[in-house]
Amino acid sequence: MSKVGVNLDEFSDNPSTLSRIVDILKAETKLFWIDRASQQILLTMTRFNLRPAFVPDKYQLPLTQPNHWKFEFHGKPTRYRSIDGHDFVYINYTWSTYLLSDFESPGISEPMLETIGGKWIEPFILPCDPYHLFQRTGYACMDESQYPIPSVHPERTEWFYDDTCDIEEPHVVSPNQGCLQCHCSQTVNISCVDALKENIGSVNVSFIFTRLPWNQTQASIIRKLSDPQSTAHPRDADQRLLTSGLEAKLIEYRYFNGNSCEIHESCIGGTGWRRLLLFDSSDENIGGNSLTIGQIYTLTDNATQEPAEVTNHGLYQYDICHHHYHFKYYGTFTYDNENFQNSKRGFCIISTGRQANAEWSPLWSPFYNCTYQGNSPGWTDSYQAGIPCQWIDITDYNTTYSSTTAFLRANMNPDNMLCEGQLVLDADGNFIWEQTNFTAINGQTVYKPKCVTGTNPSTLANNIDGVQITLPTDGHGYVTEPCLPYGQHIGSEKNCGFIMKSPMEKCQPGEITKLSCLLETNLNCSAVLTPQVVRICESSQVLNTGLACDYNTALNNMVVNSSLTSVITFMCPSFRDSQEPGGLYSIYVASIMDQLDDHQTTVVCEQVQ
Repeated sequence: MSKVGVNLDEFSDNPSTLSRIVDILKAETKLFWIDRASQQILLTMTRFNLRPAFVPDKYQLPLTQPNHWKFEFHGKPTRYRSIDGHDFVYINYTWSTYLLSDFESPGISEPMLETIGGKWIEPFILPCDPYHLFQRTGYACMDESQYPIPSVHPERTEWFYDDTCDIEEPHVVSPNQGCLQCHCSQTVNISCVDALKENIGSVNVSFIFTRLPWNQTQASIIRKLSDPQSTAHPRDADQRLLTSGLEAKLIEYRYFNGNSCEIHESCIGGTGWRRLLLFDSSDENIGGNSLTIGQIYTLTDNATQEPAEVTNHGLYQYDICHHHYHFKYYGTFTYDNENFQNSKRGFCIISTGRQANAEWSPLWSPFYNCTYQGNSPGWTDSYQAGIPCQWIDITDYNTTYSSTTAFLRANMNPDNMLCEGQLVLDADGNFIWEQTNFTAINGQTVYKPKCVTGTNPSTLANNIDGVQITLPTDGHGYVTEPCLPYGQHIGSEKNCGFIMKSPMEKCQPGEITKLSCLLETNLNCSAVLTPQVVRICESSQVLNTGLACDYNTALNNMVVNSSLTSVITFMCPSFRDSQEPGGLYSIYVASIMDQLDDHQTTVVCEQVQ
């Protein structure tokens, strides 16, 4: 059994607001708590799906997709003021799912599951409130190992959550070594578990796996929920683009100087403030054969990445900026037209999650580490928003006066450099390398493994797809989008539901600036005012707009609670470059909670001495 809840610490000094929130949460529907519990379950993804990296000599026990999940809630939502000393409204629940696989997989993944009736318990420590994890604990629970730095995004924490992260020695940047520990972006002086207890409230959870006897009826029910249920290419590898990743877009502003890796890799159009369309990209191997790429490099005793067979043939090339090998033929992404395009470089094509839940897809995969790459049948290889260059630079797209809608299109494996079909091997079972027309950075000719591409239909036919994406007007981004799921993001740490109140305000660069803020309403004088979050962001002189910012990059955040004046203090933006001299800020506001938003309360702020 687990518990999931809403941390109420932020509202402890406002009893009337706290009482309203508690009443709302106690009356919430089952769907609200399913959404919240699902977010908590997703935080197990990294340790389950990449389990061999955490547990020696064992393999994955992968999460099923959420449409396979079942929740049972025990009792009603309860107010409790001491979950690790934190104030909560929470509910107890149990979660269950069925894994359907071939006969051998369970015993390979976990020896205790080799026989019918075998059991295994996998313990986790999870945040009782799974939302706003990065805002509250920073990098303490983020495992950055083998990722380019920085890759963590506050809206993608499930890809990095690792409750085993502890205090480590500072990461030492080396031209021949990537990140091989939890914390590389910054030094963290607290363990994940202690950070949870100190800042959120933790819960100890046990996941109990039981090997069940075969049941044809139950297997049919599970199989019908699988995506797909079976494979049209049982002998081939067949990567299929999943548009769900493209739909999970985030629009944000970032500043880049001339030394940025993104300039070096030509995935932004210039230096300074850039507006970016971030998205996930996922490819599922819907074939019955593994997509095998092979050994990319080996790690020496001092963690240096020594090239192996694949890199010696130029297929992967070492990037001196990100300190790992790149596969430059991964895919291309285009928004609207070719003027807004990015060629995505893969760096770690591995089985990051099991999309299918059927006998043709094994529970385990040998592709769990960047040293040996590929993708197993029914598994996905995913790159999430936040990874450097996992975006299209839309800075020059004109949305000054109106939003625009166009297609975000993806073309994966456009040069057929990955073998979607069957590898042709020599008598000893080794790759046969074919010369291509491509040249590596060092001038070396690029070779690829000989391959017979799958046909009827072609295994390359499902590599191209797209979705419609709307770009909002200037100054808006993902933090000004509606909060989804509805009602889950509560308090000043939220990164959604904001309105741009003032795009371009002036202040003295590098000086302390104060704003006096007051709630106002169009309702009658006796109306209860809804507390509002005031967020101060930088503004850009070049782009002539506010820069919708998240909680962690804001100049300051404050909740304005009542008709009494609140003062918010921040450091006025300093000089960045000759075109961005500083001295400009913007104001964004949001209700503290969707369920309390009366759409009538607003905030008026003015600068004071």
